[in-house]
Amino acid sequence: MSKHNWGKYLIRFSTVLAVAAMSIPANLAFATTTSVSAPAPEETGSTTATQNPETNASTDIKTTNTAKESAVSDFTLQDYENSTATELAQAVRSGKVTSVQLVNFAYQEIAAKDPELHAMITLRKNQALQEASELKDTGQPFYGVPLLLKGLGHKIVGGSASNGLIYAKDIVADKNSDVTKAFQDAGFIIVGQTNYPELGLKNITNSKLYGPTGNAWNPNYQSGGSSGGSASGVAAGYAPVATGSDAGGSIRIPASWNGIVGLKPSPGIMKWSKEVHHVQTSHFAETKNMTDTVKLFNNLVDVDLPDVPFKPDKVRIAYTTQSPVKTSVSSDAVKAVENAVKFLRDRGFEVDKVAYPIDGVKLMHNYYTLGSEGMDSIDKLSMAQQKRHLQIDDVDWTTWALYQYGKDTNEADYKAAWDSIDAATDKMEEFHQKYQLFLTPTNAYTAPKVNDTIMKDSDISAIKRIDKMTKQQKSDLVYKQWLPALTYTPFTQQANLTGEPAISLPTYVSSDGLPLGIQFNAARNQDRLLLSVGQYFESNGQFKVKAAALGD
Repeated sequence: MSKHNWGKYLIRFSTVLAVAAMSIPANLAFATTTSVSAPAPEETGSTTATQNPETNASTDIKTTNTAKESAVSDFTLQDYENSTATELAQAVRSGKVTSVQLVNFAYQEIAAKDPELHAMITLRKNQALQEASELKDTGQPFYGVPLLLKGLGHKIVGGSASNGLIYAKDIVADKNSDVTKAFQDAGFIIVGQTNYPELGLKNITNSKLYGPTGNAWNPNYQSGGSSGGSASGVAAGYAPVATGSDAGGSIRIPASWNGIVGLKPSPGIMKWSKEVHHVQTSHFAETKNMTDTVKLFNNLVDVDLPDVPFKPDKVRIAYTTQSPVKTSVSSDAVKAVENAVKFLRDRGFEVDKVAYPIDGVKLMHNYYTLGSEGMDSIDKLSMAQQKRHLQIDDVDWTTWALYQYGKDTNEADYKAAWDSIDAATDKMEEFHQKYQLFLTPTNAYTAPKVNDTIMKDSDISAIKRIDKMTKQQKSDLVYKQWLPALTYTPFTQQANLTGEPAISLPTYVSSDGLPLGIQFNAARNQDRLLLSVGQYFESNGQFKVKAAALGD
C-alpha cells in the first residue's frame, strides 16, 4: 500500500459518514441479489492480498510459542472463548496466561472461522505479538486483551484507510486516531481491522472492495452495518471487544443481528470527543456482556454523569413497536419487545404503550440531506487517486445517489434540516420528562441473506439517471432507494439526530435461530441508566447470547 494524505479532501466528511445505517425483510425481499466475493484479510504493511501469502488467515496464521508462554499453557482456547475481557485481563495480570498467548488464540479463532465469516479486512500479527510481548503493566483495565478495530475511521499506523472505496484501496494511515489511542491506553492489543460497508453508509456490510460479512450465528445471513465485521468478530469469539462507531445505528444494528450488546453513548462525553451540538456520530464498542460494557464505559467516559437507579419507583418506561417511518415490523420484533414489557411489568415497572413521539419520515429526509453534505470529497479523492472525476462504477449505488444529491444541496438546506431536528430534539426532551426510558425493537426484522443488496431493481435503474434529475427528484429518489433497507432498521437513527444515548440488548432469538435485540433510549447524558437496564436484564437471565459455532 502507498501512503497518501487525503484529509484535505474530507473537509466535512464526518457528515458523509453520518448516514451509516439504514435497511427489507425476507418476506418483502426485492429482486436484486448480487454475489460478492470476499477477499482474504490483508496483513498490514504488505502489498496486496494476492501478492502476500500472509494475507490468508486460514492458512498462514500460526500460534507463536515462547518459553514464558509454555509455563502457562494450561489456559486453553476454550478458556479464551468463555472469558470476558475483564477476566482475561485478570488472568494476564495474575500470570495464568500471557498476552502473547491470548493474541495467538485470537488469530487461531480468525484462522478457523474468518474464511467463512469474513469479518476481517487486515491483520497485524507481527505487530500485535510484539506489542503483547513488550506490554508493561501500568494498571490498565484491559491489560493484554486482544481487540478488533473497526476498519472505518478508527485509524492505526500502517492499517487500511480506504473508507471502503476501491480507488482508495492503497491508502494507509500514518497515525493512530484518538479512539484507537484510547483503547490502546486501556491495555488492549489490536489484532486487525474489521469489515464495513463503503463509507459506512449502509446497515449491511457488503462493499465492492471488501465483500460481505456473514452473521456469527449463521454466515448465510448478514452481519449488519456499518460495524458489521466488529459485531460478527466479537460474537464469533475472535476477541471479546471490538471498536465501533454509530451515526445512525451502526453499533446497535449489527449488535442486534449478532446477539451481543451495542451501546451508543451520548455525544461529547467520551475521551476523544468534546463536541455536543449537532453531532451524529458516537464511538464506542461491540461487547458480549454488561461487565465489560460498564467497565469499558467507565474507563473511556470523560465527564461526570448522573446515576439514576433502575427501580420501579424511580423509572417510568414507554414502548412502541410502531415503525417511525410507517413501514412494517415483523412479528419477531414485536414479540421481542412484548417479552421485555412483560418481564418489566412482572417486576413492578410501569410500562406504557405509546405512539412514536416524533415524525420519523421527516426526520429521515433531514438525515439524508445532512448525509449529502461534503459528498464532493469523494470526487476530489478520485481526482487525486485516479486523475479523473468520479464515475458511477467507482462506487456503490447508494453512494452515487447521495453524491449526486449532494451536488444540489447547500448550507441553507443543512441549516433547515438541523432546525427541524432541533424541534424533534425538544419533543424528545419533553417526552423524557415523563418517560425516562423508551423501548423499541432495535431492528424491525432479523438479518437478510448475506448477498442480498436490499435494493429494488427499479431504484437502481433510476439511480443510473439521477444526474439528469431535479433537486427534488433526487431527494425523493434518495429516500425511496433507501426505504427497503430502512424497513429493516427504522428505529435507530433518531437517537443520533436528537443526541440521545441508546443501547441494544440481546434478548430474543427467532424460530429460525437468528438473534434480534431490543433497544432502550434515554435522555441525553443518561447513559448510566441504560447501563443499569442492561445489567438488570442480564442478571435476571434475559440475555440470549450463545452464538452457534460456525460449521455446526
